[in-house]
Amino acid sequence: MATQNSPRADASALPPELRGIARLIDDGRLGEARQQLETSAGQPAELLELLRLKLQVAERQLEPATALESVLRFLLKDPRHPAALELYRELSMKQYASGRSCLSNSHPPPAPRSR
Repeated sequence: MATQNSPRADASALPPELRGIARLIDDGRLGEARQQLETSAGQPAELLELLRLKLQVAERQLEPATALESVLRFLLKDPRHPAALELYRELSMKQYASGRSCLSNSHPPPAPRSR
């Protein structure tokens, strides 16, 4: 369950099926989320990878800081990637809430490239 200390990301950047998986993760229903993620092969690979990162952090298999490094790779390719931006914000807040990061020391996502 989301609390004031664990903000829930707005999953609007995801297709409906993946939004449901993100909600399962946010609600702590990790087994169900993992199972649905495994059967979502028809979805965009980058969105599946972002949800895998979110799930690994929720399962405590991956530290938020490590997941942030992967999310930054997405943002370097596409600074406006909505799902990556949402996960970036969520993981940054988890870092901050855990006392392992300070917002003043956090690195913002890459600036949008001018075309």
